Amino acid sequence: MDGVVGIGTRGLWAHEGKILILIDGQQINDLLFGITSFGNHFPIDQIKKIEVVRGPGSAIYGGYAEYGVINIITKSALDNPGMTISATAGQMQNVMGRRNINLSAGKQNKDFQFSLGIFLGSGNRSDQTFNDFYGNSYDMSKNSQLNNTHTNLGLSYKGFSARWIMDLYNTTSQDGYDNIYPSQYPVNFTSHFTELKYVAEIGKHKKLTITPKFNMKYQRPWETVWELDSIFPDYSKTTTRYTGNVTASYNLTRKINFIAGAEVFADKAIDNVDSSYFSNGEKEVSYLNQAYFFQGLAKTRYVNIIAGARLDNHNVYGSAFVPRIGLTKKIKKTHFKILYSNSFRAPTIENINLSTEIKPELTQVLELEAGYQLTRKSLLTINFFDITTKDPIVYFFDDSLQTDNYKNFGGAGSQGLELEYRMRDKWGYLIFNYSYYSVAGKNKIADYEVPENTAALLAFPNHKANLSLYIKLGKYFSVSPSLSYIGDRYAYTSVDTAGNSVIEKLPGLLLANLYFNITNLKRGLTIGLGCYDIVDSKYTFIQPYNGYHAPLPGPSRELLFKITYALKPAPKNQ
Repeated sequence: MDGVVGIGTRGLWAHEGKILILIDGQQINDLLFGITSFGNHFPIDQIKKIEVVRGPGSAIYGGYAEYGVINIITKSALDNPGMTISATAGQMQNVMGRRNINLSAGKQNKDFQFSLGIFLGSGNRSDQTFNDFYGNSYDMSKNSQLNNTHTNLGLSYKGFSARWIMDLYNTTSQDGYDNIYPSQYPVNFTSHFTELKYVAEIGKHKKLTITPKFNMKYQRPWETVWELDSIFPDYSKTTTRYTGNVTASYNLTRKINFIAGAEVFADKAIDNVDSSYFSNGEKEVSYLNQAYFFQGLAKTRYVNIIAGARLDNHNVYGSAFVPRIGLTKKIKKTHFKILYSNSFRAPTIENINLSTEIKPELTQVLELEAGYQLTRKSLLTINFFDITTKDPIVYFFDDSLQTDNYKNFGGAGSQGLELEYRMRDKWGYLIFNYSYYSVAGKNKIADYEVPENTAALLAFPNHKANLSLYIKLGKYFSVSPSLSYIGDRYAYTSVDTAGNSVIEKLPGLLLANLYFNITNLKRGLTIGLGCYDIVDSKYTFIQPYNGYHAPLPGPSRELLFKITYALKPAPKNQ
């Protein structure tokens, strides 16, 4: 809907507040619905690494980390001393794919560090034609813009650090809930994140670390203000969250560690549209949440034990308590992991506003993992998991009232396995993974179901495989091919003569990418050439519920050119 694309995990829809997205510790998910929109959004050239927690993270991170955590860590002054500037141009078959410029700078002077990243991006979601349920269509080439201005400033001195992130993500679309509008309209996401933190190491041996921090989050997500009168109303709401957190870490011994902390945050939302009000009849709402968490880690001769829990108490929807316990062990070349964890998805501001009796959804996850180091340079792992969600928060449209609504409904979950093989050598590295997911016996939400396949949900394949390679071709050249196989998926694509939505099976497809890199062509100069979706499979984004919205066409084959110049400081001995 509104041209916005989200994510899923392990065969489940995770778009609305079920996966936490972090950039340098700042929670990116919006406060109204808990979503994060993807597509030419985040500055790739500023990223040092991405950590993915596959599984619950609520015990530490709270109510947006129900199914997992994606932690994006950008380059510090140590990673990027001096200044680096890059420009990227991508061309689809019918329209510009992207035009991005990125500037990164960093400097360290004894205990002081400074880092700055500035990203200016302009792109398009697709160059294809969107066809709705009723035979109407529009050209997405000029109506699916993805433009972003992103600034990330970090400062640190000894134990003190400060960070400010500005993210101005502006998009356009022409499709709504179930129809196409006469002209494009804006959907803008404005965010500012600020953090002040101090890390205090206490004691002669620094066994105790106390970290107080303060965060401020300001957002105007999903802002749509029409220039002309429309049947689609304006939407503009400002949200703020002020968070105070104190976390203590204590190393009792070299093998025993405890972490405990408390957190309180205050949320506020203001409706900026004159004719619109919250469900309380007022122009603004405010909420308060308190949380307490604990985690212990003990490394013993027989097994390593990690256990923790979190208690949240919200002044409207009540409390949520989530424990977790894990056992890990390494025996020579083999390692094992058993994890049992509870997590929750906290209702967001609009969930509360649009529902009279909303409560947190609760999830239980059991994971079994085993890994074997085949050689000194290669590792094979396999993970079995079972996810059960109780009282999931479900979106629906009330035809009688013509309004959006949310309710806790039925149950959900999935089970399956994830296989991964990694190898690294002087020539480069290889990563292969395969995933199988099934929801048989788990799903109880009719709008998500696939009648002809009880093991699948709308939009999500049962089978998926990825292959990534990085190959060095001498001193200056490298090539990075990648393949992704996405199995059969199901989508509602049209309506029959009686007005009922029709479901179709979309056949599996192969996404193939290729990228060449030439480094140090001249000191500090790097050139890259690439091609996304070589076979032009034209991946589609499917709405994962029966919302009368046809699949959204993705981009066609895209040719890519990138140039990077790094100006590094001269060595001190010169």
